[in-house]
Amino acid sequence: MSVTELRPVEVTDVPVVEQRSTATLPLPGRLGFRVAAVRAVGGLAFVALFLTLPRSLDRFGPAYAIDFGLIVALAVLSASVVGWIGEISLATLAQMGTGVVLLNSLQNHHVPLALVLVIAAVASIPVSLLIGFFALRLRGVNFAIATLAFAYLAQKTFFQSYLGVQGGFEKPIARPSFVASDTRLYYLIAGFTLLVAAACFVVRRSWIGTRIDALRDSEMAFAVLGHSPGRYKLFTISLAGMIATVAGVFYGILQQVVPANYFNPILAIAYFAYAVVGGLGSIGGAIAAGLVFGAVPKYLDAASQGRFVGYDQFFAGLIALCAVRIIPGGLAEIGHRLRRRAEGR
Repeated sequence: MSVTELRPVEVTDVPVVEQRSTATLPLPGRLGFRVAAVRAVGGLAFVALFLTLPRSLDRFGPAYAIDFGLIVALAVLSASVVGWIGEISLATLAQMGTGVVLLNSLQNHHVPLALVLVIAAVASIPVSLLIGFFALRLRGVNFAIATLAFAYLAQKTFFQSYLGVQGGFEKPIARPSFVASDTRLYYLIAGFTLLVAAACFVVRRSWIGTRIDALRDSEMAFAVLGHSPGRYKLFTISLAGMIATVAGVFYGILQQVVPANYFNPILAIAYFAYAVVGGLGSIGGAIAAGLVFGAVPKYLDAASQGRFVGYDQFFAGLIALCAVRIIPGGLAEIGHRLRRRAEGR
């Protein structure tokens, strides 16, 4: 009886189907043009809204409200940036207070505002590195408590002695002539907000953002691949610190008299809650949340002739509670839905 040899079956003639994600498939020419047109129109409408917003809302209230809303938006964006690495920072207001103190100190030495903004951004790095020192050793709730302790330390030992309870500077903060009105100041803050948002968007879409996402998903695997987790943590925290410190400079220009109790560390918890409502880690969601929780209460105060004062925190908490319950992804999720619906049409 003969033994039959068993040969391996060659499958070279079988066609191989390349699997590609539908998200990366190129759109057909006409459909791709329509989607690009929708995005271009949406971008132009967004820019037009930013340029005309203070004059459009002037009938409902002062331009001060939208200025304050943009400053809150920058602070919320700072807290959201720290969320890129999966951490919670409660030192946002402490870094804003640093910006106010730097503004007053540099103005006393007759430093122009443009240079003040640059110096504030650079001077924020040592403070951020000090906060980041805890991030290298602590994670999660422990890191949040460490940043809260840092905020308490700054508020009790520095801000109260320098700012005072009533914001008593030796020389009050003065507005430069080119931002003498709230409307002019709006364009300065809005331009900076757009610049910061664009920079954060570029970082998120670059290889740095890819590695930050990998770090957030698994720090151990990130280190095994040969990357330094500490380097990217310090970069992210420093970026957030720059945004918060410059936001403090704008807040000092807007208010001119800044009491120390504004930088109460408990308020930093509210700012983190705003970041969660906006969609933690989202750039557009953070700016939208800042405008909702910063500008809307001020307009309601103006519309009610001051009768809304004292209820703004209640309504802010109510909005946050409803948003977390109804849209877990935050305001950013609403934006994504609207964009997908517009592109689908």
